[in-house]
Amino acid sequence: MLNLSRLRLLHELSVLGTISAVADAVHLTRPAVSQQLAQLEDELETVLIERSGRGVQLTPAGRRLVARATELFEMVEKIEAEVAAANVEVSGEIRMSAFGSLASSVVPQAIKMLLEAHPQLHVQFTELEPSEGLRAAAAKQTDIAIVDDLVSAEALANVLDFQPLCVDHFDAVVASGHKLSGRRAIHLSDLAHERWALNQSAATYHTFLMNACIAAGFTPKVMYSSRNTAVTLEMVRIGGAVAVLPRLGLQKIEADEDFSVLPIEPVLNRRVFTALPKGTAKRPAVAAVLDALVIASSDATQI
Repeated sequence: MLNLSRLRLLHELSVLGTISAVADAVHLTRPAVSQQLAQLEDELETVLIERSGRGVQLTPAGRRLVARATELFEMVEKIEAEVAAANVEVSGEIRMSAFGSLASSVVPQAIKMLLEAHPQLHVQFTELEPSEGLRAAAAKQTDIAIVDDLVSAEALANVLDFQPLCVDHFDAVVASGHKLSGRRAIHLSDLAHERWALNQSAATYHTFLMNACIAAGFTPKVMYSSRNTAVTLEMVRIGGAVAVLPRLGLQKIEADEDFSVLPIEPVLNRRVFTALPKGTAKRPAVAAVLDALVIASSDATQI
């Protein structure tokens, strides 16, 4: 009989790309994963994996099996969701991930609502960049990942479901004493000769802004780079820098007299989605979290 646990390891290998990554995801040693995959090949009397340089890749037979396994696991998820729906009390544990601006705005409000409405439901949260969240959801390391359309998800469309959440705009942030402070809006080109604070480690966000600046006729002079938004804002407050940041991450400084938040024309924005393994959206716990995220994101974008 086909072993579903070993089949799931092969499925995760197709998503994560290396045996080491699969081992980390399922909390096994690398040799143990290799042994399980070898046993799967023995059971099926078919070569599923072949070495390619320093890594591995699926054979045509392996890819066909993964495609069929995706359908199988989706069916299993639906069955489990139907069983769980019989339990009127929403309980259990949900793993969720989101990137910075949503992690500091929408997610805490959603969790607050869930704590009040479903005290037996426990939400475990991890901050992940959209590309990391996509991989985690595809590998079932997280139940719900909040992602944006700055990263391509086409390759994972067969294993993930996507639901729209909100639209997040980008605004310019300057110190209150800056020459641009007080304007109702600015053009991106108004920042062409400024010193920028920009998180260069967030690849998709960095590329998005660089492309927007190039389209506006200039390349920004990045003087300060930090993964921490608080550091970026301090560089704006004290270091004379300008920054372009997502609006949802700026709500805490809107009343801060040290800053001026300026809308950009034409508008720069990104669409935000939830990504989750196919067939899981109807699970009561998952559905409750999705509902809370929709309400929280609606409230946040209307502020």
